[in-house]
Amino acid sequence: LVDAATSLPVRSLRKALDYWRQNLDLEKALEDGETLHRRRRLSVSKTFLGMVRIDGDLDPDSGEIVLTALQALQDPAARSADDDRTPTQRRADALTDLCRSFLDSGGAPETGGERPHVSVIVDLASLEGKAGYRCEYESGGVLHPETARRLCCDAGIVRIITDGESQPLDVGGRTRTVSPAQRRALVVRDGGCRWPGCDCPPRWCDAHHLKHWIDGGLTDLVNLILLCRRHHRMVHEGGMALLL
Repeated sequence: LVDAATSLPVRSLRKALDYWRQNLDLEKALEDGETLHRRRRLSVSKTFLGMVRIDGDLDPDSGEIVLTALQALQDPAARSADDDRTPTQRRADALTDLCRSFLDSGGAPETGGERPHVSVIVDLASLEGKAGYRCEYESGGVLHPETARRLCCDAGIVRIITDGESQPLDVGGRTRTVSPAQRRALVVRDGGCRWPGCDCPPRWCDAHHLKHWIDGGLTDLVNLILLCRRHHRMVHEGGMALLL
C-alpha cells in the first residue's frame, strides 16, 4: 500500500484501495458500502438574504446519478462563446434546470388538486414596473418586478381581483401566455436560443416577448423568440439589449 501511495495518482489509489479491501474481506466491503449509504444527508435552508443553501453528502451510487445528470445539463450552455459563468455557477444552473424539467414534466404527484409549481403573487402595478407594490413568491420571498416580468413571459397565469385586505372578488381560469402549439412553432423556427453565438437547445429555453404583454405586446410568433434561461435573465434583470 505504501508503494502504491507513492506511485499512483489519487483517483487510481482510491480504486486500488477499494479492490484491496474487497480482496481482503468481500463481506465487510459490502457492509462498509451500506454504512456509507446510511450516512447520506441533504440540508436545504433559506438564508436571511434570500439565498438557498444546500449542503449534504451522497452515497457513491446516488452521487454518480447526480453527477451524471448535472454534467449532461452543463454541456449545452457551456459551449456558448460568451459564457462567463464559473464551474460552480454552471452546476447551480444545471441543478435548477434539472428540477425545472421535473416540475414541467407533469410527473410530480398532486397536492390539493394541483401539481407542484412555483407561484408568484404580483400586483398589476409591479408588472408595469412600479415600485412599492406586492411582488413575492407564494413562500413569502420578495422578488424584483423585472424578475416577475421575466417569469411571466412563459408561465401559467391566474387572474385574481381583490378589494381591501386582499379579499378576492373574482378568480379567473388559468391561462398560459404561450400555448403548446406556439411553443412547438418556436422550436421549429428558432431551433434554440436566439442570442447571437448561443447554441443552447430548445429544452433549456424560455419563450421571450420582444414587447412584453403587460406593455401591449401580443403573444404572437412575430413577438416571440426562444432565449436560454441565462440570456433571458440577462435581457430582463441585466438590462441588455437583444440584437437580432
